[in-house]
Amino acid sequence: MTKAGDEEELDRKRTRHIDEPLGARLRAMREDRGMTQAEMGQKLGISANQWGRHESGENRVPAARLWQFCKAMNVEVAEIYEGLPSSIVLQPRQPGMSDGAETVFVGPPPIGHPLIQRIGSAARKLPEARQRTLLAVIKALRDEGGH
Repeated sequence: MTKAGDEEELDRKRTRHIDEPLGARLRAMREDRGMTQAEMGQKLGISANQWGRHESGENRVPAARLWQFCKAMNVEVAEIYEGLPSSIVLQPRQPGMSDGAETVFVGPPPIGHPLIQRIGSAARKLPEARQRTLLAVIKALRDEGGH
């Protein structure tokens, strides 16, 4: 792959994480109003299948279409993004992964991931008082994040 191709792929991974949660949010808002995908597609001038691909995260929602959706739903664009992830963590390819792709996490990596194992190993080397402080910080961050 060319250098430009590598940069495009990395950019895709950095931004792609939002498509599924955004689509799920749009689906929930539509369903809360008792509207079908066909009805939404008709309001937006697209097919029900196309709208379904936006809701599933398979296809990105263009900015103009998002604006149309908000107008049809009578909501502000900012409301759509409230509570959605604002960042991702790209982890290097792990041994044994087949496709050479990076692992993308929205939020923290899963329990058992090598990154978590390395953090745990480093924490165990700290004096007990520092371990308690670290645990308090982790709990505070978890509580701050609404988990």
